[in-house]
Amino acid sequence: MSRCLKWVCICLIMMSMISYPSTEKAAGVDMRGKSTWLWNTVEIVTQREEIIDFFRSHHVDEVYLQVNPAVEKEYYHQFIEMASAENIHVYALDGAPKWATLKGQTSLNAFFDWLYAYQLEASEAQRFTGVHLDVEPYLLPGWTTAYGKTVLNYQKMVKVAVNRSHSLQLPLGMDIPFWFDGKTYNNEFGKGNLAQWVIGQTEEVGIMAYRDLAIGENGIIELVRNEMDFAQSAGKKVKVGVETAPSAEGNFLTFHEEGAATMLDELALVDAEYETHSSYKGIAVHHYGSWKDLSE
Repeated sequence: MSRCLKWVCICLIMMSMISYPSTEKAAGVDMRGKSTWLWNTVEIVTQREEIIDFFRSHHVDEVYLQVNPAVEKEYYHQFIEMASAENIHVYALDGAPKWATLKGQTSLNAFFDWLYAYQLEASEAQRFTGVHLDVEPYLLPGWTTAYGKTVLNYQKMVKVAVNRSHSLQLPLGMDIPFWFDGKTYNNEFGKGNLAQWVIGQTEEVGIMAYRDLAIGENGIIELVRNEMDFAQSAGKKVKVGVETAPSAEGNFLTFHEEGAATMLDELALVDAEYETHSSYKGIAVHHYGSWKDLSE
């Protein structure tokens, strides 16, 4: 092949790469990594390749994988090893409102007992690299009938989770709603702002800023501003969470109707607003199952 013909081929290849950018690049989104929740753990048994391909094409570098003891550990080994090869970090995910009760401590400890045994058996490439809890204590009846007691039990649960995560030498992340910055506590842990307290205890939080617009008084950017500032002061990290599943509470809470392209445009605005904040760790899209079904 002549030198001239080689240059023609190279130019054609470069032009094709420019002409067909990825969906996210076309939408103007920075190529920083994203996080997502994977709740249906049985999918890692038969759909590992499909899941990893989706993560790769959508620039996911962190996944919260729900721990389901009914799934054999060998499948976690295979999935996490495959994810590790793609530089995707896998966090052990679990949680339920009842964990913020005295009886719920049993489930919390069972989760960490399973995780301890798993980490001990797994090779380095097969281990979880963090813990991520989604507890949502405000779904308990006691949130309205016995707020002080419920918040105290929730804080006690967070303390146990912190200690057990650190005993495993794993960072702890927790999901909290954006409106936690409007909730207070006054108990044996002192007196203060609940969002600020949780941020101070953990390595990172996922803020459930479930809205379908970035800008405005009720937009994603403003809803997470306090938490971003709290985390920056404490030297902690924040993931900004958005929803893609249908919501009975209102279409404005999710990108289910708008589709992937609109979501990426809005997330680009969030990214541009906070990319210089040391506390900003990027976007978390809830969740894998509904995200992959979004229309382009």
